[in-house]
Amino acid sequence: MPITKPLSSKVRAPQRANGIRRRETILNAAAAIISEAGIAGLTLHATARRAKSSIGSMYHFFSDKDELLETLREKHRTCMNDMMENVVAINTGEWQKMSASEVIESLFGKPIRYYSANPFALELHQIHEGQAVDTFLELLESVITLRLGELRGQKVAKVLYAISTGTLSFALDVRDTRQRPIITEIPYVLEAYLASQEAIDE
Repeated sequence: MPITKPLSSKVRAPQRANGIRRRETILNAAAAIISEAGIAGLTLHATARRAKSSIGSMYHFFSDKDELLETLREKHRTCMNDMMENVVAINTGEWQKMSASEVIESLFGKPIRYYSANPFALELHQIHEGQAVDTFLELLESVITLRLGELRGQKVAKVLYAISTGTLSFALDVRDTRQRPIITEIPYVLEAYLASQEAIDE
């Protein structure tokens, strides 16, 4: 999953506890709307109704829909970055000692569970920086190359990435919330593929 680079934000972060709670309630309401109706269904008025807040309170924190979306994206980036920091810190020796299951869990498991628990983030998945994708793919390729060698490692890494992002895109594109649970199966598929490729060398 991509490691994302924070963007500068012009949103007004509240300082008092009451303001922080109100803003978080609004963000949760916006996330729920996106999960149910997509980004197109998000408006400040709909969010205010969902958060049981006045439209004036909405404009106190967010000047428009774009600013509200930017804040949700930043929340998504922060969560993903926090999850991936520990992964980046894993050293070469540790990657080589891990089982296929442990490798997939480290690289994909937590982000996939995050997307499953936070469908709004799945909707925002398509809105990511190319640099973030490149960074994650570089990490993935380096890990799999350690285990399978240069030629096969790069190929297998790209297949792993394609399976994960393709399934996420399918779950998003079908616009049927009943399809979203399939994303929890991604790590099992990735583990089976990686294990089968590693078994070739045994």
